[in-house]
Amino acid sequence: MLYTEWRIFVTNRRFWFLSLGPLLLAVVSAFSYYAANSVGLVHMTGYTFLVNTANLYTLLFLPFLGVAMGCYLIMAEFNWHTIRRPFIEHVSRRRFIRTKALMAAVTLALFMLPYILLCILLAAVLFGLRPVLVEDQMLSPLGSIVRASAAYLWSGFLLYIFVLVGQIVLLRVRNTTVAILSSLLPFYAFVAFGGQLPLRPLRIIFQLPGHILEARALGAGLGQEIITALFSWGVITGLLLFTQGYIFQHQDITTA
Repeated sequence: MLYTEWRIFVTNRRFWFLSLGPLLLAVVSAFSYYAANSVGLVHMTGYTFLVNTANLYTLLFLPFLGVAMGCYLIMAEFNWHTIRRPFIEHVSRRRFIRTKALMAAVTLALFMLPYILLCILLAAVLFGLRPVLVEDQMLSPLGSIVRASAAYLWSGFLLYIFVLVGQIVLLRVRNTTVAILSSLLPFYAFVAFGGQLPLRPLRIIFQLPGHILEARALGAGLGQEIITALFSWGVITGLLLFTQGYIFQHQDITTA
């Protein structure tokens, strides 16, 4: 079933437009920063450009794209009245909804990877990737790319939690707008105030990107935070997947 879903996306021009369209944002940002840097309005390095442009995308555009596509994966089945077809072909409900959750992760990755790769290329060509001073340690160009990319990719892990929330809400209300808002509003609230949560494991999930960028060295302290964040993320994701499967398992689809 995953192969079938993938073929649908490969032949969907709208998906490729949404996936490759944000690359224009990277290009416009790059040349805007380059022009400002050339006349002395800003001091831009390849590393700062990479971090700034990645943050712009992950805060303003990627959340909507990721959540909207995650909801579309399920809502399209209801709209096209194809929700019951897999079960006629003896596909279990659990496998069906897990495939939708997995495809949401795949599409999120396809929204993210081309963008960061282009940003790295633009940073190298227009600004140069030079050693970067973090605290009192000099990072190599490769080290700075790894840090910026790791922080960016963790933002995708974080967003996936809210993509699943959107899918769960959609299963209950069957309204894409409500599902998207029910996911994006908590996302921005947690991004803004997640660092103040009382439970440390939950706090670290939202603080980790900043710690990756700002840590003096990738030592044991940061390693422990990464392990804690991954464990917390895994527990939350597992609970959401269980909730999603439970809801769909008991959902009436005869009126779809």
